[in-house]
Amino acid sequence: MKRIIAALMASLFVAAGAAAQSASSRAWQQRLQVDIPLPVPMVELDSINPFAVEIDEVASITQSEVPRKVDVRGSATVAAFVDTKGECLGAVPLDLPFPGLTSSMNLGLTGSRFDPAMAGSAPQPSWVVLEIVMEGRVKEAQIVDHGLEPPDPAAPPVPILPVEMVPPGNLRNLKATPQAQLSQLAAPRRIKVSSPSRDDEVQIRALVHISESGRCDKYVPIELYDGLNPWLSAYLATWKARPATRGGEPVASWAVYSARVSMRLSGLNSTSARVVHDREYSPNLQ
Repeated sequence: MKRIIAALMASLFVAAGAAAQSASSRAWQQRLQVDIPLPVPMVELDSINPFAVEIDEVASITQSEVPRKVDVRGSATVAAFVDTKGECLGAVPLDLPFPGLTSSMNLGLTGSRFDPAMAGSAPQPSWVVLEIVMEGRVKEAQIVDHGLEPPDPAAPPVPILPVEMVPPGNLRNLKATPQAQLSQLAAPRRIKVSSPSRDDEVQIRALVHISESGRCDKYVPIELYDGLNPWLSAYLATWKARPATRGGEPVASWAVYSARVSMRLSGLNSTSARVVHDREYSPNLQ
């Protein structure tokens, strides 16, 4: 009994000493205004794809009709170099809504007239980012090959972003005034960009939702030119599919749709342009 009491007294003494030391340590930290952070525990999360559901058999397309003469529209983002005289010396496409627009953008912008950028009352050479709306038509289209597959349950899909082009040396080496030093950005007086009719083979990937009745009622683009959304939407609306099944019963589900499509785009033309004031371009920072 005496041993138990002695052990208890010893433990109380150690606890009191630790508490006093902790209080002393906190007082020392407060006097010197020093915060010692406590370790934060790490929480591990499982990789989960919210588009994946448990099914026995993936949906399959039983009937579809490729639409023709679909009007399309999209915005191109382009960086243009404008000298002190207000002449565009060249352009770098940053994001294009349709295939095959690179050369047309360069040809349409080079030589175009702008109000030059200003620093106070002095004109400045500068880069300016433009958003140019292009409109045209998908005249003909043909599915080269396509298919549906279930989403990966452990890997949510990631949209494929455009890769910015590297400007040629003659543009990259031009001296430009940083946007922070400008009181006014360069602004186009008139821009006319056109692209002739052409045939292209386009790669498409999208998440498609197939209802229990076998219709596609929504989709999420993964790999798709932005201007082709109207065409893809019109095409998916024609689908008739055998829905996915679970336990022998039809269920609504998402699937990954992949396709190669041969398209004939009619002449694309710019309809409007605006300066993107909240975006800066510098070829040396790309």
